[in-house]
Amino acid sequence: MNIFHRLFAYMAQLLNTLAFWRRWKEERIRLECLEERRKEEERLLECLAEERRKEEERRKEEEHLLECLREHFERDFLTAYDFYRTHCTNHISLEEYNSEKINYVQSWAQGGLEFSPDPEQAAAIGAVDGNVQVIARAGSGKTDTLVSRALFLQQHCRVDTDELLLLAFNKKAAEEMKERIGTLPHVMTFHALAYALVQPKNILIDEPDGGQSQSRALQDVVNQYLSDPDYADQIRDLMMEHFRDDWEQHEDWKRIVSEGYGPNAAEILRYRRSLTRETLDGKYVKSFGEKVIANFLFEHDIGYRYERAILWNGVNYCPDFTIFNGRTGGIVIEYFGLKGDPEYDAMSEDKRNYWRNRPDWELIEFFPFQLANKGVEGFCDLLKEKLEAHAISCNRLSEAEMWNKIKPRSIDRFTTIAMGFIQRCRKLALTPDQLSEKVSNHECISGGEERFLNLATPLYAAYLQQLQSTEEGAEDFDGLLQKAAERVAAGKTDFRRKSGDGDLKHIRFVMIDEYQDFSELFYRLMDAVREQNPRARFFCVGDDWQAINGFAGSDLRFFQHFEQLFEDAHTLPVATNYRSAQSIVDVGNALMRGQGTPARAHKHIIGKVHIADIDTLAMTPQEVKDHSDGMLTPAVLRLVNKAINNDKEVVLLSRMNRLPWYIHYEDNQPSPFEDKLEKFLELLRSHLPEDQAEKVTILTAHKSKGLQGNVVIVLDAVPQCYPLIHPDSIFTRIFGNTIERVTAEERRLFYVALTRAEEDLFILTETDNVSPFLEDLEGKIEMSRLEWSDYPAPLSPSSDAIVTIRVGNQKGGTKKGNYAIKDVLHAEGYRWDRESEVWYATEPAAGFTFAEFQNKAKWSDAADGIEVRFYDYSDKEIGRYHVDIGQWRWVAIYSNTFL
Repeated sequence: MNIFHRLFAYMAQLLNTLAFWRRWKEERIRLECLEERRKEEERLLECLAEERRKEEERRKEEEHLLECLREHFERDFLTAYDFYRTHCTNHISLEEYNSEKINYVQSWAQGGLEFSPDPEQAAAIGAVDGNVQVIARAGSGKTDTLVSRALFLQQHCRVDTDELLLLAFNKKAAEEMKERIGTLPHVMTFHALAYALVQPKNILIDEPDGGQSQSRALQDVVNQYLSDPDYADQIRDLMMEHFRDDWEQHEDWKRIVSEGYGPNAAEILRYRRSLTRETLDGKYVKSFGEKVIANFLFEHDIGYRYERAILWNGVNYCPDFTIFNGRTGGIVIEYFGLKGDPEYDAMSEDKRNYWRNRPDWELIEFFPFQLANKGVEGFCDLLKEKLEAHAISCNRLSEAEMWNKIKPRSIDRFTTIAMGFIQRCRKLALTPDQLSEKVSNHECISGGEERFLNLATPLYAAYLQQLQSTEEGAEDFDGLLQKAAERVAAGKTDFRRKSGDGDLKHIRFVMIDEYQDFSELFYRLMDAVREQNPRARFFCVGDDWQAINGFAGSDLRFFQHFEQLFEDAHTLPVATNYRSAQSIVDVGNALMRGQGTPARAHKHIIGKVHIADIDTLAMTPQEVKDHSDGMLTPAVLRLVNKAINNDKEVVLLSRMNRLPWYIHYEDNQPSPFEDKLEKFLELLRSHLPEDQAEKVTILTAHKSKGLQGNVVIVLDAVPQCYPLIHPDSIFTRIFGNTIERVTAEERRLFYVALTRAEEDLFILTETDNVSPFLEDLEGKIEMSRLEWSDYPAPLSPSSDAIVTIRVGNQKGGTKKGNYAIKDVLHAEGYRWDRESEVWYATEPAAGFTFAEFQNKAKWSDAADGIEVRFYDYSDKEIGRYHVDIGQWRWVAIYSNTFL
C-alpha cells in the first residue's frame, strides 16, 4: 500500500515537474516572442524615424528647389523650365511647377500690370516655352492677356523690344495694342509687316474711310469686259439665269433629298428653309414656289407687295403677294406650303374666311404639288390663267426689257461676285494656269456656276495683268503677302518702318491676335520666318467659336491643327467670360455644345435672355398709325424704350445690311445705294427722345465682333438669316465652300451675335419661321418667351398721340346693346373688332377731354347697356364709362389728363 502511495506521489511529483517545465518553456517562448516583437518595434521605429528624416530631407529639398524655382522665376524666367526639367522632376510634379509659375505671374502682375490675370490668363502670360495656342472664349480678356504677355516678356524677362513682334489682322486692333503697350516698336498688322519687308512702290488698297484703289482696279477689269459685246451678253445671260436659278433644283440637293447623300445629310436638310431665294427684281422670298410666282409677276410687269403686313384680330398677318387694283382692294396670292398638316390646314382655312369677308379682295391659292406635277412652265401657265380670270393683264416683257430693269443691280452684283472670287484666288496664291486647271477638274452643279467660272478665269488673268500694266507695276495686299513670304524664304528678313527697323532673324517671340482668322498667305509668311529663324516662338491667341471670316479666305484648319503645324506646341484655355451675365454665357455654350471647352461666367448676375416673337405683338392703334404695316419698328421701339429708360445702351444686330421684314419709312423707302441699317436706325431714333437717341446703335453681326452692349437685340433669328445660305455661294464651291461649311460658320456668327450682350439679350423671330439655330437652343436650354405687355409702346415724339375708344356691351348686360347702334357707329367711322366684339375708333390726344367726347358722340343718344373704354397711346386704359338709355356714368378714371 505504501509502495503504491509512494509510487502515486512520485508520479504526481513527476507530472508536476513536467507541467512546470512545460509552463517554463511556454513562458520562455512568450518572453522570446515579446523580445522579438520589441526588437521589431524598435526596428519599425527606426524605419519610421528614417522615413521622417528622409521625408524631412525631401521636404527641405523640395522647399529648397521651390525656392530655387522662385528665384529662377525672378532672376531668369525664360530658363526656369529647363532648370525644372534638369533638377526638379524627382521632387516636384509638373502640376506643382505650373501652379508655382501661375502664382508667380499673378504676384508679379500686382506690381507690374494694371491688369490682374486669373489663373488661366496667368498660365498663358507665363507660357514662354515652345509654341503656344491660346483658346480664348468671348469676353475672356484676350487682348489683355496678349498685351500683358508682351509687357511681361519685356519688363520682367528682359527681352529686348526688338525681339518682340505683335501681329494683328486689322489696323484698329494693332493700334489698340500699340496704345496699351507703348514702348514696343514692332506692333503691326500682317500687311504692314509685308509692306515693311517688300517696300512696294505702288500698292492697291481699300481704306475704310478713304481711297478704294484695289476696288477701282478690279472694276476697271470688269468694265473692260462689259464693253466687249460678247462678254456683256455672257454676263447678261449669267445673271438672268442666276436670278432664276434655285439651290433646291441642283443635283447636290436632289441627292441629299432622294438618297440621304453624305454623312451629315439629315443635318443639312434641316437648313433647307435657310436657302436664300432671290427673285429677278431683287426680293428675297421663302420658297422656290414663291420665287416662281415673284419672277412671273416681274416678267409680266405686274406690281406687287411681298408679305405686306395686316393687323388681323390683334396679330400680324402677312399674305405672300398683294396686287392692288388701284382702288380699295385687289388680289392676294397665297402659296400654302404644308397642305395636309392639320394645324396648318386650319390656319389656311382661317385665311380663306378672312378674304371671303372682304368683298373688294380676291384670294388665289397655290400648292407645292401643283409646281411638282406641272413643272415651272406649267405652273406659270396656271398662274397666268388665274390672274387673267381676275382681269389682270399678263403680257410678258421681252428679255431685253427685263434686262434693262435689272441691269444696274445685276452689273453691281456681278462686279461684287467677281471681286470676291478674284480675292479668294489671290489669297490662295493661285496662278491663272492653276486656276484653269482647278476649274477644269471641278464638277459644276448648275449652268450658272459653269458660266461664271468660264467668265471668272480670264477675268482673274486680266486682273493680274492689270497689276503689272503700270510702268513700275502695282501690287495688292495679297500679292504683297506672297512677295513678303518669298523674300523672307530667300533670306532677306530685314524690314523698315517709321516706328523702327527690324530683322525677323532677331525676333524671339511672335504674338498673333485673332489666330482663328489665319489663312494660307499668312501661314506661308510665318512658315518662312520659322525657316529662317528656328528659335522664334509663336504665341497664337484666338477663338475657334468666333471664326467668321471664311468668306474672306480665312481657314480654320490652321487653328484646328496647330499642334501638327508647329513643333513643340501646346494649347491653353482662357475660358472665363468677364463680359456677360450667366444666362448669356449659358446660351452661347448651348449653341456650341460639343465643339470645345465651354465658357464660364464671372459675373454673378443672371441676366435675361428672351425670345421675342414678333407675330405675337398686338400693335396698339397708335403703333398702327405711326408704323402702318411695318411690324419690326414698333417691336424694337418697345424693347429699346424700356432699356434706355433704365439708362442702358442698346446694340441692334442684323445678319445683313438689310432686314427681313417690311419697314414703313415715313418719307421714302431707301434706295439700293443707301445703308439700310443706318436708315432703319435713323427711323428708330426719330421716335425716341433726342437726349436718349444716341444710346441706340446698329451693326451687322460681322462688324460687332470685339464689341459689346448692355442690351443686345438680335433682329433676325429666322431662316435665310441664321443661317444665310446665299445663292452667290454657289460660285465659291470651287474653293471648298460646301453647305456644311457655310452652316457651321453661320452658327459661329450667331454665337458672336449672342455673346455681345452684357446683361440683357433679346432674340427676335417669328412663330412659324424660326432659325434652326434657335430651334437647337430651345432643345438644349430653357429660355423665356417675351410677353409684349411687359414692354409698353412708347410715345413717339415725331407723331401726334391718339386716344383709342372701344365701345362694347356692359358685362352681364344684353348682347344686343352695341348691335342696336352698329349702323350709327359705322357711319361715325368706328370699325368692328370681331375677336373682342367691340367697335373702336381713335381721336387725337391733343385737346381731348372725356366731356367734349361725350358731347359729340351722337351714337350715344340711342345707346343702352354700353360700356366705353378709353386707352392712351400705349394702349393703357385711362378711363371707363357706362351708357344707359343715352346717359353717361363714369365707372373709373385712371388719368386726370383728359378730364
